[in-house]
Amino acid sequence: MKTFFNSRLTRFSTQVAAAAQHARPVLLGALILLGSACTLPAQAQQTQPVQMTQPDASSLRLRFDNPTQRPASLIVLDQTRGISLLNETHREPAYGTLLKFDTLPTGRYVVALRVGANRYRYTVQVETKTLGATTIAVRETTTHRVERGLATASL
Repeated sequence: MKTFFNSRLTRFSTQVAAAAQHARPVLLGALILLGSACTLPAQAQQTQPVQMTQPDASSLRLRFDNPTQRPASLIVLDQTRGISLLNETHREPAYGTLLKFDTLPTGRYVVALRVGANRYRYTVQVETKTLGATTIAVRETTTHRVERGLATASL
């Protein structure tokens, strides 16, 4: 009877040792995966709140995030003539629009965006050589982002 329990105990301890030896790499892999998953939210916060892309020769696609849902203002100005072409206020958590410059005359335009305390300004040069052949050149002239955080000073 003693031998029966001893042999069972020996076999069980051998199985536990073998399982532990095989579980070690799996546990290590799981810890690495868990550690990398914990860093993903920090990387997601580093995305730009404003994205300006040019899908074709005469338009701009503007997208911005507004998680606080405070008023965000979008203004398009004709600098050459001193006229405001667009003045919108949005409170959505995210907003996107397509700005088409193909019907505008040759000149310099400003796209100004204010999201909370952050300000973005783009200069758009429109060239209309013939009807339907409008091209734009875009330059980001000003970006002022206010970083939120705890400021400390030591005396």
